[in-house]
Amino acid sequence: MSQSAKSFYVQVKQLNDAERYYANCLGMPTEATMISAKEKGLLVRVDQDTHIFLSEEKHQNQTRKIVLTSDDCLEDYCRLKARGVVFKNAPAYLSEGLSVEFSDPYGNDFTILEQRNYNED
Repeated sequence: MSQSAKSFYVQVKQLNDAERYYANCLGMPTEATMISAKEKGLLVRVDQDTHIFLSEEKHQNQTRKIVLTSDDCLEDYCRLKARGVVFKNAPAYLSEGLSVEFSDPYGNDFTILEQRNYNED
C-alpha cells in the first residue's frame, strides 16, 4: 500500500484485541515487539515500507490519523469491507486522489489514499 517508508505510533486499549483486529480484519501481519526497554507492543506490517507500532501507553510521536497510500483504493476498500471493516464513507475523489476513511475500534482514524495527478501536461 505504500511508496515511501513510514512508521506510525498508535495507542490502543488492549494489545490482544488490537492484534486480532489488525491481523484478522485488516489482514496486516503483527508481531510482538519491544517499543522501549520496559514496554511491550505490537509491530504491524502494513507493507514492506509502512509499519504501525501499537502500544497501550501514550507516546510522544503518537498519532491518531494514519494515511496509507494505495495503488488501488477501490480494491482495498472492497477487500477490507468484506473483512468487516466499517467505513465512514464511500471512496471519493479529492484533489490528492481517490480516498476512503475508517476508524479502528480505538478511535484511530485511517485514510486510504490512491494518489492521482489530475493535471494533464
